[in-house]
Amino acid sequence: MKRYIYILLITVCIGYTSCDYLEPVNENIYTDEILMTHPEFVEGLLMRAYVNLPENYQFYDDVVTDDAVTNLKGSVYTRMAEGEWSSSFYPLSQWEIAFEQIFYINKFLDIYKSVTWATDPRFSQEENKRRNNLHLQRLTGEAHGLRAWYKILLLQYHAGKVADGRLLGFPLVHEVITVTNNWELERNTFTDCVNSIIADLDIAIANLPPEYVNGDDNIVNETLGAVFENRIDGNAARALKSRITVLAASPSFAESGVVNWEQAATVSGNLLRDLGSLSTTGKTFYLNPLHEENIWNTARRNIRTWEQNNFPPSLFGYGRTNPSQNLVDAFPMRNGYPINHDLSGYDLDNPYANRDLRLDDYIIYDGAVFKNEIINTYREAVDDGINELETSTRTGYYLKKFMNPGVSLKTGSEVSREHSYTLIRATEVLLNYAEAANEAWGPDGDPMGLGFTAREKISALRTRAGIIQPDSYLASITDKEGMRELIRNERRIELCFEGFRFTDIRRWGLTNQMIQPVLGIFISLDGTDKTYEFGEVESRRYAPYMIYPPIPYKETLKYDIVQNSGW
Repeated sequence: MKRYIYILLITVCIGYTSCDYLEPVNENIYTDEILMTHPEFVEGLLMRAYVNLPENYQFYDDVVTDDAVTNLKGSVYTRMAEGEWSSSFYPLSQWEIAFEQIFYINKFLDIYKSVTWATDPRFSQEENKRRNNLHLQRLTGEAHGLRAWYKILLLQYHAGKVADGRLLGFPLVHEVITVTNNWELERNTFTDCVNSIIADLDIAIANLPPEYVNGDDNIVNETLGAVFENRIDGNAARALKSRITVLAASPSFAESGVVNWEQAATVSGNLLRDLGSLSTTGKTFYLNPLHEENIWNTARRNIRTWEQNNFPPSLFGYGRTNPSQNLVDAFPMRNGYPINHDLSGYDLDNPYANRDLRLDDYIIYDGAVFKNEIINTYREAVDDGINELETSTRTGYYLKKFMNPGVSLKTGSEVSREHSYTLIRATEVLLNYAEAANEAWGPDGDPMGLGFTAREKISALRTRAGIIQPDSYLASITDKEGMRELIRNERRIELCFEGFRFTDIRRWGLTNQMIQPVLGIFISLDGTDKTYEFGEVESRRYAPYMIYPPIPYKETLKYDIVQNSGW
């Protein structure tokens, strides 16, 4: 696990008109001359971008898909999913927050080389020069890596096709824009944006150590060592490169030609090879902030808010995030076969028996044991029964993933536990590789000599999950199409509630999947006998053009920036 260096964060008020900022009054301005005499002020510009990284799991990206709903009445995310999504109502928009952070990063890059970062009188002039250069090296990598992070958000949530068929991204801004500049910038092409992200990441990779660890050189430890954990490092930058190349090669964006599947597979495969074998306990990485599965985490915090929001009401939680029957059905049987396969052994009258063990790790279902308590979700079950209370489940399921069983919410006996938000983990890289390699070379191809194939990596993932070996279902898949379906399903399971589903179904162009209604399980108890019925809990209304989300309407009012088609 990693921890932040907390540095005095100075909010520097500088005009940024495209985000509705006003020209600041004089007494609120720190001039460049003042900034450059205070390294902590300058680094505060960069730290602002760190502060705005996500650190709490809200699961908003999940409840707008077929994976979950929320029991919070009037939720803007429910409204979006049920048909209110528009350019003026886009709760998942990243436009303003991303451009604001890019602005501060650009300001940092504009002045940071003029700052003296190392002036410790304990060291010689030569040693201080070396320390200063190493500080500059790390800060160069951090700034470009962070800028790439926010650019990726802009592509994921705003890139799309316009009326004339062009595939566009966002306006590329690599300098400080003030009210005196021309801020009516055209959107760059999708290709330009991907290339700029890769360029930023390549700079980050060239300047950052793979990980922040200590060695024998004290000067290196002070400038590139473990004290800087929780900041972006070289492996995190490489993982972001894996993420953006897979996005660019995906069906919804492939016509740009900026990245093909072979290139994406090579990027992910090289990193995967360097990361080493898959952690055998990585499927429950969230229970240990120090887990080796984690490539980049936020700082550890003793909190119980995640549990307060999502524990079942019998455990004094609000039960906010309710996994769907759709997602539960995606978990195969313990023998590896999908539940709808003739060889699966799935029993409609005992639907949770002999299932993939990840189901127990990620979802609380009727009769499951959590915190030494049996959670009953059948109709009229006290507190936790479906629709029993305002805080009860609407689908028959509660969220278990990311919930720490050591937390207590009981009044007078409250207990918090250490939590950390995982920004990137190794399993994502594995799944990126498997997807790209299968599309490029098929299930068993390895023309780059990486030493593994898509099938072998998926096999390792399913073995870790507890699928009984030998994995007969995996062995039965011989073509690219069958492996594609399996890889996408494994991705859905492994990365559930980590914010991927909304982007994944759109980048794959799965318009039919976008409109699947969310299903729940309605269980009736008669004595000791239970009967199971499945029914719709919430509709999903998405038009095909919504594969490409909108530019916020208020941005189009400022000047004639081109909107994506349909909005």
